Amino acid sequence: MASEPELDSQIQFARHNFDNHQALIRSSDTKAGVTITVIVFLAASALQISKDAISKLALHSCSVTILSVVFVVAAIGLLFAVLLSLSMVHSVVRPRGARYTDPQKVRDLMWQQHVLLHENNEVYFSAVREASPELILRNLTNQIFELAHISSEKMDALAKNRWVVRLGFCSWVLMIACGLFLARY
Repeated sequence: MASEPELDSQIQFARHNFDNHQALIRSSDTKAGVTITVIVFLAASALQISKDAISKLALHSCSVTILSVVFVVAAIGLLFAVLLSLSMVHSVVRPRGARYTDPQKVRDLMWQQHVLLHENNEVYFSAVREASPELILRNLTNQIFELAHISSEKMDALAKNRWVVRLGFCSWVLMIACGLFLARY
């Protein structure tokens, strides 16, 4: 068993670690929001040029045929990127909870499901007040462990989506370029 100063130091470290994981999670959520904003912008701006270009799609001259095929393939690529990005954003921002499944009223105090095991706020207050520093440290470290899983899942989803954003951007560039040529044809 640790001495009181050691335990206080450990709890301070755990709180610092907790704050760091919370910041990483918020950062991942923000990046997912930015990603979807960029993808929606690309899709919306491509839609504007598509209105003029679709009527010009043709298969008569070789250059127009190639531009038409590239335009359609780019449109499919952009649609694919939009749908996959929406899926990624969902995987980043979806709600998560504690992974361990046997919460106990007196032992577990951090997650909302744990708090709601108590009949009312007075009972919960008493449980926290009576918790030993070791139990407080245990609850903090349990939550940090859960937050580390959540942060890792969010960052993995963002990392996997990089190629989708690149696909969306390249498709957008091709759509705009081909669309402008087709609209002037």
